[in-house]
Amino acid sequence: MTVRVTKPAFNLRSKLTELNVPVGTHGSQLMKSNDAADSFSLVRAGRKNLIFNGAMQINQRNGGSSVTVDGTGTYNLDRWCVHEATGGSVSCNMDGDPPNYSNAGVGEFQKAMQIACASTDTSISSSENVQFFQNIEGYNCAHLEWGTIRAKPVTLSFWVKTNKEGIYSVGLENNGADRNCIREFHHDGTHKWQKFSMTYPGCTDGTWVKNNGLGIRVRFCLTSADQYGDGKDGKWVGSDELHAGRQTNFMDNTSNRFFITGVQLEEGSVATPFEHLSYGEDLALCQRYYWQVNDNTYRRIGGYKRNDSNVHFEIQSPVPMRIAPVPTLSDGGIFTNFQSTFSASQSSPTITEWNIATGQGLLVMNSTYSSTHVFIPSWEGYQLQLSAEL
Repeated sequence: MTVRVTKPAFNLRSKLTELNVPVGTHGSQLMKSNDAADSFSLVRAGRKNLIFNGAMQINQRNGGSSVTVDGTGTYNLDRWCVHEATGGSVSCNMDGDPPNYSNAGVGEFQKAMQIACASTDTSISSSENVQFFQNIEGYNCAHLEWGTIRAKPVTLSFWVKTNKEGIYSVGLENNGADRNCIREFHHDGTHKWQKFSMTYPGCTDGTWVKNNGLGIRVRFCLTSADQYGDGKDGKWVGSDELHAGRQTNFMDNTSNRFFITGVQLEEGSVATPFEHLSYGEDLALCQRYYWQVNDNTYRRIGGYKRNDSNVHFEIQSPVPMRIAPVPTLSDGGIFTNFQSTFSASQSSPTITEWNIATGQGLLVMNSTYSSTHVFIPSWEGYQLQLSAEL
Protein backbone atom coordinates (compact mmCIF):
# COMPACT_ATOMS: atom_id res chain seq x y z
CA MET A 1 0.00 0.00 0.00
CA THR A 2 1.34 3.45 -0.93
CA VAL A 3 1.15 6.14 1.73
CA ARG A 4 0.99 9.69 0.36
CA VAL A 5 2.26 12.44 2.67
CA THR A 6 1.12 15.99 1.97
CA LYS A 7 3.45 18.73 3.23
CA PRO A 8 1.83 21.84 4.63
CA ALA A 9 2.23 24.93 2.47
CA PHE A 10 5.21 27.10 3.38
CA ASN A 11 4.06 30.27 5.13
CA LEU A 12 6.69 33.00 5.03
CA ARG A 13 5.01 35.13 7.68
CA SER A 14 4.86 32.20 10.11
CA LYS A 15 8.49 31.33 9.44
CA LEU A 16 9.59 34.90 10.10
CA THR A 17 7.65 34.91 13.37
CA GLU A 18 9.23 31.59 14.37
CA LEU A 19 12.68 33.08 13.72
CA ASN A 20 11.77 36.15 15.76
CA VAL A 21 12.02 38.43 12.72
CA PRO A 22 9.66 41.41 13.12
CA VAL A 23 7.00 41.78 10.44
CA GLY A 24 4.68 44.67 9.67
CA THR A 25 6.12 47.10 12.22
CA HIS A 26 8.01 50.39 12.23
CA GLY A 27 10.54 52.35 14.32
CA SER A 28 13.10 49.90 15.65
CA GLN A 29 11.67 47.11 13.53
CA LEU A 30 12.32 46.33 9.90
CA MET A 31 9.30 47.30 7.85
CA LYS A 32 6.01 49.13 8.12
CA SER A 33 4.58 47.06 5.27
CA ASN A 34 2.12 44.29 6.12
CA ASP A 35 3.53 42.20 3.32
CA ALA A 36 5.87 39.55 4.72
CA ALA A 37 7.79 39.31 1.46
CA ASP A 38 8.56 43.02 1.63
CA SER A 39 9.79 42.59 5.19
CA PHE A 40 11.93 39.63 4.25
CA SER A 41 13.67 41.66 1.52
CA LEU A 42 15.52 43.59 4.23
CA VAL A 43 16.64 40.47 6.09
CA ARG A 44 19.79 39.85 4.10
CA ALA A 45 23.45 39.38 4.68
CA GLY A 46 25.97 42.10 3.97
CA ARG A 47 26.11 45.82 4.64
CA LYS A 48 23.00 47.89 4.02
CA ASN A 49 24.49 51.38 4.47
CA LEU A 50 25.88 52.83 1.23
CA ILE A 51 27.49 55.66 3.20
CA PHE A 52 30.98 55.05 4.57
CA ASN A 53 31.96 56.72 7.86
CA GLY A 54 28.36 57.68 8.55
CA ALA A 55 29.08 57.69 12.29
CA MET A 56 31.88 60.22 11.68
CA GLN A 57 34.44 58.18 13.63
CA ILE A 58 37.26 58.09 11.03
CA ASN A 59 39.47 61.12 10.48
CA GLN A 60 42.84 60.04 9.06
CA ARG A 61 43.80 63.46 7.73
CA ASN A 62 43.29 65.77 10.67
CA GLY A 63 42.41 63.86 13.85
CA GLY A 64 40.27 66.32 15.80
CA SER A 65 41.84 69.43 14.26
CA SER A 66 39.73 72.07 12.57
CA VAL A 67 40.45 73.00 8.95
CA THR A 68 39.42 75.98 6.85
CA VAL A 69 37.43 74.91 3.80
CA ASP A 70 38.35 76.17 0.34
CA GLY A 71 36.44 76.58 -2.90
CA THR A 72 37.84 73.43 -4.52
CA GLY A 73 36.53 71.13 -1.77
CA THR A 74 38.26 70.10 1.44
CA TYR A 75 38.26 66.66 3.05
CA ASN A 76 38.24 66.69 6.85
CA LEU A 77 36.54 63.55 8.11
CA ASP A 78 37.09 60.56 5.84
CA ARG A 79 34.87 60.35 2.75
CA TRP A 80 33.20 63.71 3.51
CA CYS A 81 34.16 66.67 1.32
CA VAL A 82 33.12 70.22 2.28
CA HIS A 83 32.90 72.90 -0.40
CA GLU A 84 32.60 76.63 0.31
CA ALA A 85 32.16 79.21 -2.45
CA THR A 86 30.77 82.41 -0.91
CA GLY A 87 32.09 85.75 0.24
CA GLY A 88 32.42 84.26 3.73
CA SER A 89 34.26 81.22 5.04
CA VAL A 90 33.60 78.04 7.01
CA SER A 91 35.67 75.65 9.10
CA CYS A 92 35.11 71.96 9.70
CA ASN A 93 36.19 69.47 12.34
CA MET A 94 35.41 66.17 14.06
CA ASP A 95 33.41 66.85 17.21
CA GLY A 96 32.76 64.70 20.28
CA ASP A 97 29.50 66.40 21.20
CA PRO A 98 26.82 63.89 20.06
CA PRO A 99 26.03 62.07 23.33
CA ASN A 100 22.86 63.75 24.53
CA TYR A 101 20.67 61.27 26.30
CA SER A 102 17.72 63.64 26.50
CA ASN A 103 17.32 62.76 22.83
CA ALA A 104 16.48 59.05 22.64
CA GLY A 105 18.78 57.37 20.15
CA VAL A 106 21.51 59.92 19.51
CA GLY A 107 23.56 58.64 22.46
CA GLU A 108 24.64 55.70 20.28
CA PHE A 109 26.97 58.05 18.37
CA GLN A 110 30.21 59.33 19.87
CA LYS A 111 31.38 61.62 17.06
CA ALA A 112 29.91 64.14 14.66
CA MET A 113 31.09 66.45 11.90
CA GLN A 114 30.81 70.13 12.79
CA ILE A 115 30.69 72.93 10.22
CA ALA A 116 31.03 76.47 11.55
CA CYS A 117 30.47 79.84 9.88
CA ALA A 118 33.84 81.58 10.34
CA SER A 119 33.00 84.77 8.42
CA THR A 120 29.65 85.84 7.02
CA ASP A 121 28.06 86.44 3.65
CA THR A 122 24.57 87.83 4.23
CA SER A 123 23.73 88.21 0.55
CA ILE A 124 24.28 84.98 -1.38
CA SER A 125 24.37 85.64 -5.10
CA SER A 126 25.17 84.10 -8.47
CA SER A 127 26.54 80.55 -8.04
CA GLU A 128 27.66 80.98 -4.40
CA ASN A 129 27.01 78.01 -2.13
CA VAL A 130 28.15 75.95 0.85
CA GLN A 131 27.72 72.18 0.60
CA PHE A 132 29.17 68.94 1.86
CA PHE A 133 28.92 65.59 0.14
CA GLN A 134 29.99 61.97 -0.15
CA ASN A 135 30.60 60.27 -3.50
CA ILE A 136 29.49 56.63 -3.59
CA GLU A 137 31.41 54.27 -5.84
CA GLY A 138 29.42 52.76 -8.70
CA TYR A 139 30.22 49.17 -7.68
CA ASN A 140 28.49 49.79 -4.35
CA CYS A 141 25.20 51.11 -5.74
CA ALA A 142 24.83 49.19 -9.03
CA HIS A 143 22.30 46.84 -7.40
CA LEU A 144 19.81 49.74 -7.23
CA GLU A 145 19.42 49.43 -11.03
CA TRP A 146 19.05 53.18 -11.49
CA GLY A 147 18.66 54.22 -15.10
CA THR A 148 16.24 51.31 -15.74
CA ILE A 149 12.53 50.65 -15.20
CA ARG A 150 13.53 48.41 -12.25
CA ALA A 151 15.08 51.33 -10.32
CA LYS A 152 14.69 50.82 -6.56
CA PRO A 153 13.91 53.52 -3.99
CA VAL A 154 16.38 54.46 -1.25
CA THR A 155 15.96 56.02 2.18
CA LEU A 156 18.36 58.49 3.77
CA SER A 157 18.42 59.03 7.54
CA PHE A 158 20.66 61.17 9.75
CA TRP A 159 20.89 63.20 12.98
CA VAL A 160 21.39 66.99 12.90
CA LYS A 161 21.95 69.62 15.58
CA THR A 162 22.12 73.32 14.69
CA ASN A 163 21.40 76.72 16.17
CA LYS A 164 20.42 78.09 12.75
CA GLU A 165 16.70 77.50 12.20
CA GLY A 166 15.51 76.95 8.68
CA ILE A 167 14.95 74.65 5.72
CA TYR A 168 17.97 72.68 4.52
CA SER A 169 18.27 70.44 1.49
CA VAL A 170 19.93 67.13 0.65
CA GLY A 171 20.04 65.76 -2.87
CA LEU A 172 21.13 62.69 -4.79
CA GLU A 173 22.67 63.07 -8.23
CA ASN A 174 24.54 61.10 -10.87
CA ASN A 175 28.09 61.50 -12.13
CA GLY A 176 27.00 63.66 -15.06
CA ALA A 177 25.09 66.04 -12.75
CA ASP A 178 22.09 65.81 -15.11
CA ARG A 179 19.85 63.73 -12.85
CA ASN A 180 19.05 65.19 -9.43
CA CYS A 181 16.47 64.66 -6.70
CA ILE A 182 16.20 67.07 -3.73
CA ARG A 183 14.55 66.48 -0.36
CA GLU A 184 14.06 69.24 2.21
CA PHE A 185 14.16 69.09 6.00
CA HIS A 186 13.44 71.73 8.62
CA HIS A 187 15.41 72.14 11.84
CA ASP A 188 13.93 74.36 14.55
CA GLY A 189 17.29 75.87 15.51
CA THR A 190 17.05 74.84 19.17
CA HIS A 191 20.58 73.41 19.03
CA LYS A 192 19.22 69.99 19.96
CA TRP A 193 19.68 66.74 18.09
CA GLN A 194 16.85 65.87 15.70
CA LYS A 195 16.59 62.79 13.50
CA PHE A 196 15.41 63.05 9.91
CA SER A 197 14.58 60.41 7.31
CA MET A 198 13.44 60.78 3.72
CA THR A 199 12.80 58.44 0.82
CA TYR A 200 13.87 59.03 -2.77
CA PRO A 201 12.22 57.24 -5.69
CA GLY A 202 14.53 55.21 -7.89
CA CYS A 203 15.64 57.10 -10.99
CA THR A 204 14.44 55.24 -14.09
CA ASP A 205 16.43 57.18 -16.69
CA GLY A 206 19.77 58.90 -17.16
CA THR A 207 23.27 57.41 -17.02
CA TRP A 208 24.41 55.91 -13.72
CA VAL A 209 27.99 54.67 -13.37
CA LYS A 210 28.20 51.08 -12.16
CA ASN A 211 31.98 50.55 -12.01
CA ASN A 212 34.70 52.14 -9.87
CA GLY A 213 33.65 55.64 -10.91
CA LEU A 214 31.19 57.99 -9.18
CA GLY A 215 27.85 56.20 -8.89
CA ILE A 216 25.78 58.49 -6.64
CA ARG A 217 26.65 61.77 -4.96
CA VAL A 218 24.86 62.47 -1.65
CA ARG A 219 25.00 66.25 -1.18
CA PHE A 220 23.83 68.41 1.73
CA CYS A 221 23.26 72.13 1.11
CA LEU A 222 23.78 74.76 3.83
CA THR A 223 23.64 77.82 1.57
CA SER A 224 22.98 78.39 -2.12
CA ALA A 225 21.96 81.10 -4.56
CA ASP A 226 18.94 80.75 -6.83
CA GLN A 227 21.11 79.49 -9.71
CA TYR A 228 20.96 76.01 -8.14
CA GLY A 229 17.43 76.37 -6.72
CA ASP A 230 15.28 74.73 -9.39
CA GLY A 231 15.08 71.32 -7.73
CA LYS A 232 11.74 69.66 -7.04
CA ASP A 233 11.24 68.19 -3.57
CA GLY A 234 10.99 64.41 -4.00
CA LYS A 235 11.09 64.44 -7.81
CA TRP A 236 13.90 63.81 -10.29
CA VAL A 237 14.97 66.69 -12.54
CA GLY A 238 17.44 66.78 -15.41
CA SER A 239 19.78 69.46 -14.08
CA ASP A 240 22.39 70.15 -11.39
CA GLU A 241 20.52 71.54 -8.35
CA LEU A 242 21.24 72.12 -4.66
CA HIS A 243 17.81 73.07 -3.31
CA ALA A 244 14.15 73.50 -4.18
CA GLY A 245 13.82 77.25 -3.67
CA ARG A 246 13.45 77.49 0.12
CA GLN A 247 17.06 77.04 1.31
CA THR A 248 18.12 78.93 4.44
CA ASN A 249 21.35 80.96 4.54
CA PHE A 250 23.68 79.34 7.08
CA MET A 251 26.28 82.04 6.40
CA ASP A 252 24.49 85.01 7.99
CA ASN A 253 26.08 84.80 11.47
CA THR A 254 29.47 83.66 12.78
CA SER A 255 27.74 81.93 15.68
CA ASN A 256 26.05 79.44 13.33
CA ARG A 257 27.01 75.80 13.84
CA PHE A 258 25.83 72.65 12.03
CA PHE A 259 26.50 69.14 13.42
CA ILE A 260 25.66 65.87 11.68
CA THR A 261 26.12 62.18 12.44
CA GLY A 262 24.46 58.79 11.91
CA VAL A 263 24.12 59.19 8.15
CA GLN A 264 22.68 56.11 6.45
CA LEU A 265 21.55 55.55 2.85
CA GLU A 266 19.86 52.21 2.26
CA GLU A 267 17.73 50.41 -0.29
CA GLY A 268 14.00 50.52 0.42
CA SER A 269 11.34 52.91 1.63
CA VAL A 270 11.91 52.69 5.39
CA ALA A 271 14.70 54.02 7.61
CA THR A 272 15.98 51.06 9.62
CA PRO A 273 18.30 51.31 12.68
CA PHE A 274 21.79 52.61 11.96
CA GLU A 275 24.30 49.96 10.93
CA HIS A 276 27.20 50.29 13.36
CA LEU A 277 30.56 48.93 12.22
CA SER A 278 33.65 48.34 14.29
CA TYR A 279 36.30 51.05 14.07
CA GLY A 280 38.56 48.66 12.14
CA GLU A 281 35.88 47.89 9.53
CA ASP A 282 35.05 51.56 9.08
CA LEU A 283 38.74 52.45 8.73
CA ALA A 284 39.34 49.75 6.11
CA LEU A 285 36.38 50.93 4.01
CA CYS A 286 37.74 54.49 4.08
CA GLN A 287 41.28 53.39 3.23
CA ARG A 288 40.12 52.21 -0.18
CA TYR A 289 39.94 55.94 -0.97
CA TYR A 290 42.64 57.48 1.25
CA TRP A 291 45.42 56.57 3.66
CA GLN A 292 48.53 58.23 4.96
CA VAL A 293 51.83 57.64 6.76
CA ASN A 294 52.50 60.23 9.46
CA ASP A 295 55.88 61.65 10.40
CA ASN A 296 58.15 59.20 12.24
CA THR A 297 55.58 56.38 12.35
CA TYR A 298 56.95 54.04 9.68
CA ARG A 299 60.45 53.32 8.36
CA ARG A 300 60.49 52.14 4.73
CA ILE A 301 63.37 49.80 3.93
CA GLY A 302 65.01 48.90 0.65
CA GLY A 303 64.83 51.56 -2.04
CA TYR A 304 66.94 51.94 -5.16
CA LYS A 305 68.53 55.04 -6.66
CA ARG A 306 68.85 54.87 -10.42
CA ASN A 307 71.31 56.65 -12.69
CA ASP A 308 69.07 59.73 -12.66
CA SER A 309 67.27 61.63 -9.90
CA ASN A 310 64.63 58.95 -9.32
CA VAL A 311 64.40 56.72 -6.25
CA HIS A 312 62.05 53.73 -6.20
CA PHE A 313 60.40 52.11 -3.16
CA GLU A 314 57.88 49.29 -3.15
CA ILE A 315 54.59 50.29 -1.56
CA GLN A 316 51.61 48.31 -0.28
CA SER A 317 48.30 49.91 0.70
CA PRO A 318 46.40 48.58 3.77
CA VAL A 319 43.50 47.54 1.47
CA PRO A 320 43.26 47.52 -2.35
CA MET A 321 42.51 51.09 -3.39
CA ARG A 322 39.91 52.15 -5.94
CA ILE A 323 42.53 53.26 -8.47
CA ALA A 324 46.28 53.96 -8.42
CA PRO A 325 46.44 56.64 -5.73
CA VAL A 326 47.77 60.17 -6.15
CA PRO A 327 50.69 60.60 -3.71
CA THR A 328 51.67 63.76 -1.83
CA LEU A 329 54.80 64.23 0.28
CA SER A 330 54.22 66.84 2.97
CA ASP A 331 57.59 65.88 4.48
CA GLY A 332 60.26 64.27 2.31
CA GLY A 333 62.08 62.74 5.26
CA ILE A 334 65.66 61.47 5.20
CA PHE A 335 67.68 58.54 3.84
CA THR A 336 69.91 56.66 6.27
CA ASN A 337 71.93 53.48 6.58
CA PHE A 338 70.47 52.98 10.08
CA GLN A 339 73.33 55.01 11.50
CA SER A 340 74.45 57.83 9.27
CA THR A 341 72.16 60.24 7.44
CA PHE A 342 72.54 60.77 3.71
CA SER A 343 72.47 64.37 2.55
CA ALA A 344 69.36 64.41 0.37
CA SER A 345 65.83 65.78 0.07
CA GLN A 346 62.84 64.04 -1.55
CA SER A 347 59.94 65.52 -3.54
CA SER A 348 57.53 65.06 -6.47
CA PRO A 349 56.23 61.52 -5.78
CA THR A 350 54.42 59.47 -8.40
CA ILE A 351 52.96 55.94 -8.49
CA THR A 352 53.85 53.40 -11.19
CA GLU A 353 53.12 49.72 -11.87
CA TRP A 354 50.08 49.79 -9.58
CA ASN A 355 48.14 46.54 -9.16
CA ILE A 356 44.53 47.47 -8.33
CA ALA A 357 43.64 43.94 -7.23
CA THR A 358 46.37 43.75 -4.58
CA GLY A 359 47.14 47.38 -3.73
CA GLN A 360 50.81 47.11 -4.64
CA GLY A 361 53.04 49.32 -6.71
CA LEU A 362 56.15 51.47 -6.90
CA LEU A 363 56.53 54.88 -5.30
CA VAL A 364 58.90 56.97 -7.41
CA MET A 365 60.38 60.18 -5.99
CA ASN A 366 62.79 62.83 -7.07
CA SER A 367 65.82 62.91 -4.75
CA THR A 368 68.87 65.14 -4.52
CA TYR A 369 70.97 62.19 -3.32
CA SER A 370 74.00 62.28 -5.62
CA SER A 371 74.96 58.59 -5.74
CA THR A 372 73.59 56.42 -8.53
CA HIS A 373 72.86 52.70 -8.96
CA VAL A 374 72.84 52.24 -5.19
CA PHE A 375 70.63 50.56 -2.61
CA ILE A 376 68.89 52.90 -0.13
CA PRO A 377 68.80 51.05 3.21
CA SER A 378 66.24 53.21 5.04
CA TRP A 379 63.83 56.07 4.41
CA GLU A 380 62.39 57.60 7.58
CA GLY A 381 60.84 60.73 9.05
CA TYR A 382 58.62 61.26 6.02
CA GLN A 383 54.90 62.08 5.74
CA LEU A 384 53.03 60.61 2.78
CA GLN A 385 49.39 60.96 1.73
CA LEU A 386 47.77 58.72 -0.91
CA SER A 387 44.36 59.59 -2.33
CA ALA A 388 42.04 57.63 -4.61
CA GLU A 389 38.95 59.72 -3.83
CA LEU A 390 36.14 59.87 -6.35
